[in-house]
Amino acid sequence: MIETISFTKRYITALSIIALLSILAYYNLNHLISSQSNDGKIINISSKQGMLSQQIALYAIYYKTENLRTNIILMEESHNLLISFPMSKELKKIYFEEPFFLDKNVRTYLYHAKRFEENRDGRSLTYILQNSQKLLDNLDLATSIYVATTESNTIKLKNVEFFIFIFTLVTLFFEAIFIFKPATKRITEVTKELIKQHDYANTIIESNTNAIVTLDATLKIQTYNHMAEKIFGYTKEEIIGEPFFQKIILKESLPVEQEGILNFKKILEIENKEEVREIKAINKKGHTFPIRISFGISGEEKNMLIISMQDISKEILKDKIMIQQAKFAALGEMIAIIAHQWRQPLAQLSFNCMYIKKKLTDPELMEETAKNEEIIQFMSETITNFENFYKHVDNTIFNPTISINQTLLLLESSLKLYQIKLIQKFDSKMKIFGNSNSLSQVILSILQNTIDIIKISEIEDPFIHITLEDSDKFVVLKIADNAGGIQTPLINDIFKPFHSNKNKLSTGIGLYMSKLIIENQFHGIITAKNINNGAQFSILLPSCCDNM
Repeated sequence: MIETISFTKRYITALSIIALLSILAYYNLNHLISSQSNDGKIINISSKQGMLSQQIALYAIYYKTENLRTNIILMEESHNLLISFPMSKELKKIYFEEPFFLDKNVRTYLYHAKRFEENRDGRSLTYILQNSQKLLDNLDLATSIYVATTESNTIKLKNVEFFIFIFTLVTLFFEAIFIFKPATKRITEVTKELIKQHDYANTIIESNTNAIVTLDATLKIQTYNHMAEKIFGYTKEEIIGEPFFQKIILKESLPVEQEGILNFKKILEIENKEEVREIKAINKKGHTFPIRISFGISGEEKNMLIISMQDISKEILKDKIMIQQAKFAALGEMIAIIAHQWRQPLAQLSFNCMYIKKKLTDPELMEETAKNEEIIQFMSETITNFENFYKHVDNTIFNPTISINQTLLLLESSLKLYQIKLIQKFDSKMKIFGNSNSLSQVILSILQNTIDIIKISEIEDPFIHITLEDSDKFVVLKIADNAGGIQTPLINDIFKPFHSNKNKLSTGIGLYMSKLIIENQFHGIITAKNINNGAQFSILLPSCCDNM
């Protein structure tokens, strides 16, 4: 009887301890999931701040007032929400101390964005353009600290989980020794349950926003997560066991100084192998794109290579677009300054010619003075044309003829210089809705590309043929030439980012930006094809009314 009571006490004690440990494990896991959910929301809000700051700059450049106002409100609300949460010392230093003062910089940035949205203040636009990248870097730094804090908290909770696991094993060991067979089944069930909990590590790998790949000593793929499938296009069944550097990263895409990563032993010898590198990868379709890649070593014998990769093509494209837009805005400001500086001297020269003309009696001198007046008038009109081209205009209802003529005024001297015959046929009465200067920029990009090709090639009797006609629901603009056509296997690739067949830097806004303007601003379609030893660009613009 005493042994039964003693056994029951031990049994109840062991079960109570196991129950307590199970409750602790459940609470810890639930707390871990809840904490990660909350931290994930904070990280998501923080990461969106960078995107909102760049969109504010983009919408400010294109004077998209409604979008600008919406993004200002979103960024301000998100910022106020972020600083209302408890912060670590590192985050407080980023937000409120030198040298970052992120809170102050965000509020100043929003102040200038509001000021520009309300008053079109040029100084506020300049501030936005000059500080958007620096602000993005600081916001990214804050996001990285949020991520690091989350990872630190996760490690702490995992350590607690590990302690609970160890203590549970000890309890089960003593229960196996001191408790009879009825407890054996229970011990086995609890052990299996605890083992299942440790599959959590695989869940983290699969849910990672980076592509995670592990390689063995022969550099063959052993692990391949969901994000890797999404980025590179291969399924796990297709890629497991395949050589990594023949499927995803090609030797010829690596700089000479990075070719050491092709050898497992050399990777082990690299001191800074965890350092992030930027190289080109290739997907299943054969398309190359830029990625960030870093390496880690795992396993007791250091025989497993862990690779983390991130597709950065959108990030690089965004940076290029922002730089190009900033240059275009700066060019507009420069034109305005030149126009301001030249108008008064030109007016004075015109007055002087008129005065001299009145004093002259010699017919030849009077004729020369009249020619000088025409030259001065031509210079004044040229300045006006450039100034009108680069200044901001609101969306209106207009006929594309306005944009075509505005562009041709700028290119008139280039067409004459390279003896390019201009053929025009305008038979359109429909109007479209949008920004006439934006359409001029698209036409300028296409025509400038043609002129550049004619300039560097010996084209006999070069010409550019521009037609404008109406269809059922579209105004159709076609620009054709005889400059040899588009020299690329897939013609539509010319509208993709990072694509160029030129041997020099382009001076236009680029065909990718042209496609964005036509599709996003005008909701139209732009295509290209080769015809009669030349190229033809077709732009379909939805009409908003039937006639002029």
